[in-house]
Formats: sequence, C-alpha cells, structure tokens
Amino acid sequence: MANMYLATPSQMKAAEANAVASGKTYIGLMENAGAAAVQELCRCVDINADSRVLIICGRGNNGGDGFVMARLIADMGARVFVTLPCGAPKSGIALEEYAKIAHSKITFLDTDDERISDRYDAVVDAVFGTGFHGELSADIISLFSRISKDSFILAADIPSGADSVTGKVSAGTLMCGLTITFGAPKIGMTLLPAQINCGKIIVREIGITESCFENTGAPIMMTDTMAEKCVPTRGQSCHKGTFGRLLIIAGSENMSGAAAMNLKAALRSGAGLVKLASVPAVIDRAAAGIYEATFCTLSANESGAISSDGLTKLCSAAENMTVIAMGSGLSCCDDTKELVRGMISFCGEKNIPLILDADGLNCIADSIDIIRNANCKAVLTPHVGELARLLGMTAAEVMADRLSAAAALSEKTGAVVVAKGVPTYIVSPQKRCASYSGNGGLSRGGSGDVLTGIISGICSMNRGERLYECVCAAVHIFGIAADMAAEKLSMSGMLPTDVIAQLPFAFKQIRPEKMCRFSAEYRR
Repeated sequence: MANMYLATPSQMKAAEANAVASGKTYIGLMENAGAAAVQELCRCVDINADSRVLIICGRGNNGGDGFVMARLIADMGARVFVTLPCGAPKSGIALEEYAKIAHSKITFLDTDDERISDRYDAVVDAVFGTGFHGELSADIISLFSRISKDSFILAADIPSGADSVTGKVSAGTLMCGLTITFGAPKIGMTLLPAQINCGKIIVREIGITESCFENTGAPIMMTDTMAEKCVPTRGQSCHKGTFGRLLIIAGSENMSGAAAMNLKAALRSGAGLVKLASVPAVIDRAAAGIYEATFCTLSANESGAISSDGLTKLCSAAENMTVIAMGSGLSCCDDTKELVRGMISFCGEKNIPLILDADGLNCIADSIDIIRNANCKAVLTPHVGELARLLGMTAAEVMADRLSAAAALSEKTGAVVVAKGVPTYIVSPQKRCASYSGNGGLSRGGSGDVLTGIISGICSMNRGERLYECVCAAVHIFGIAADMAAEKLSMSGMLPTDVIAQLPFAFKQIRPEKMCRFSAEYRR
C-alpha cells in the first residue's frame, strides 16, 4: 500500500468487509494471513525437518490463523504441536481450517501436557485477536507461564492479552520477539506497554488493499515522503515574500517565553517574514535575541495581557498576512477573549488561515461555534485537557478515544484539529492522519509553543495553501526534531528550545538539498 493505515478492531472489520465485497473471501484472507506469518517466521527461525514448533490456538479467527500456520509448517517437514486452551474452535472459517489438520500428523497437546514446557524453535501465540480486552484467565496465564523463555515467540496479529485500542496489557501476556499484524497496525500495539510485548512489528498485506480502508475512519500514518511534499524547494530566484508573511499574536508580561519559542520555531520552519504582535515587555525580550523578526507593539491591560484596545491596530498589522497564529502565553481574560473573537472574524472575512493554540483555545471554550459561523479556516492544537474543555467532556472520556474526540471537534468547527499525544492525530472533516514521531522528552512546558511555531512556519512557507497537508507535515517534522534532540541530549535532558535547534537537521532529513553553484574557467 502506498499509504499505511492505523486501525481499531471495528475499522479493521469494516476494511475486511470491503475486501470481501470487492471479491475476496474470509477464508482466503485467513489463508493469506497464515501464509504471511509463516514467511516472516522463516525469516527469523530456520524451519526444517528437525524443527519443533508449538502453536497455541484460540476458538476464534485468530486461532484459525494458527491452524493455517500449523498446516503450512507441518508441510515443510517440521514437527508441529498444537494446543487448544479455550477448547474447540467456534468460528465458521476457523472450523474449516481446523478440519484440515484434525487428522494430520500434527500432534495435539492437552494444556496440562508436560511437553508444553519444552524448548521449541518457535512458539506461536494465536489465542486471542484484536477484539480482546480485560484480563487473561488464570488458566491462560498458567499456560503462558510455562512457555520456555528460550523459545522464539511470534504473535499472530497481536499478543494475546494486549488491548488493540488502549495498549493496556493483562498480567501474563507473552513477551514476543515478533508480531505479524495483518492489513494495518492496530492502535494499541503502537502504545505502551503493548508495544513492548509485541517486539518487532511487521505489517503484512493479505488482500485488504488501501481502497478497503476508505470510509472506515482509520487514519493514515504520516511518513517522511508525505512531509517532503510540504517543504518547497528554495530556488535561486526566490525571495522572502515567496515563503509567506506570518503574524504571531502571543505572550503577556508573565509569559514572554511562549512568544519567543513561537517566533524562533516559525523562523526555523521556513516562514519568509515573521512579525510578533504583543505587549512591550514581550517585544523587548524577544527583540533582544531574535533579530530576524519584526514587531507590532500593543498596549497591555492591568494584568499584563494584550488590551482589547489594540484590536484595530492588530487588524491593520494582519491585513497583508499569509497566516496568523494566536494564543501561546496570551492569558485568558476578557480582553484576550475579545481579541481572539475579533481575529477569528477578521480571518474569516479575509480568508486567512488562523492557528489557535493554548489560551487562544481557552478563550473560545464556551463558544466554539464562532469558528464555523465566521467561516474561518482554523487550525486548533489542543492537548487532552483543552480538547475536553472544548467538547464539554472529561479528560478520561477524551483519553478513551482521542481520535473520535478530535473528529467531533473538527466536525463542530470545520477546523483542522491537532490532538496532541501518542500518536498525535491530525483530523479535518474529511481526512485523518496519525504521527508517531516524537518522544517522552516533549512532556515539558513549552513544547506546544514550539509545535505551534512550526505549524505556523510551514503553513506560511506554503502561503496558506494545502493547509491540512502542511499541518500533518509540521507535526511530523516537529517529532523528528524532538527525536534528534533526544538522541543528542537524552529525553530527560532535552528542552523545547533544543527541538528548535534540531529543526534544520530535521528538514535536511526530509528533503536533502543540493545548492547550485556556478563555476567557470577561462583559458587562452
């Protein structure tokens, strides 16, 4: 597949149904899954006539995958042992596959058989599939505890005991060396602690093509190749206006750092011209260390935030801008609420993309309809708490399904929503994407300010066009720079400003550049 999707169990079922509707069969998909798993197993383990393989099969379709594997491995001459800890299969197609091996030379073991504890060249976990949640039974835990740690363990689709949505893992879940997942990776296996239990994850296409995932709600996983398309070539004929004009409205007397990080990150992310609008204290601090920016000084209210009296001046400064970013360190008071609402209306009227972050979001938490009503092309960047506040939900409710929460906010506002977390979801009313770049070193104040700056810079560099794609690229590049910072400094030691310092190298990874040089010789 050109694009790799990330799926929940329900989305996977929908994709399978689409594959069947297009001419595939469920039994054919199972055969393909079992064959793919055997191929990958053989890349890790030398399966021959002397090999011993134990396959633990459940009662559902995951067990059916195991039966296919048992048959194919036995056909290779290896000694195959199968145990059924949950009893005989109950799935129709699993029963079909079971019937193919029931009278073969495969050895069936009772779960209390001492041979379960033997060392095997490979052990296959095909007990529970992606529909599992909760805790493993005591019997299954006991069985798994007897598996020799010297055996190579492969999970079919997902380790039994791992939740494919939340990433939670039951006590007793096997630590696998390899997980072969079918069609698409499942959200849970990309999250901790399930990711650890999976070991190496390999995704195999088994007949569920890219088109089968359309209209399932499954997000596309962001890649370097996709991000590269939003990093324009800077030719010799380019000038600063080629890469847009960005206005950042950020900061207050007590939160000047947020504005500075916005500014630095945007400049490092390719914006041609960047202007900061803020109160005098913020401007003074930013101007002292960021020489490439220009400034618009606005009056402060009694609490040190931007006064609403500055709205007219702000609109004048925004008149010819390509992109506007607003919210970092802004504070949330009556003045800033008026400013945010005023800029939403202005951007809707002028058709200028508006990136709203932090206090920009807090200022409209009780009136998110204003974005759609103003016909504003907005990008919203909430963390879990902000997303919950905007939707009138609890943080726990959002965490239970962040993708659906992000989609709900996008639907309500018409905006592109960046739901920060692992993964970070980027959602529009029509599209969904997931980015896994980044690491735990980002769990610090200021990381969101850097991300907003990068989003603003890349959107500006593209002159506000292809807004959704640019936001996806920005999230991905932000994570790459964070990974580079962690590699250089450690997750514990890195700071958000270190991420900014790594941006040039992140861009270099995404798009290696060749500079054109003119050279000539004159000889008589």
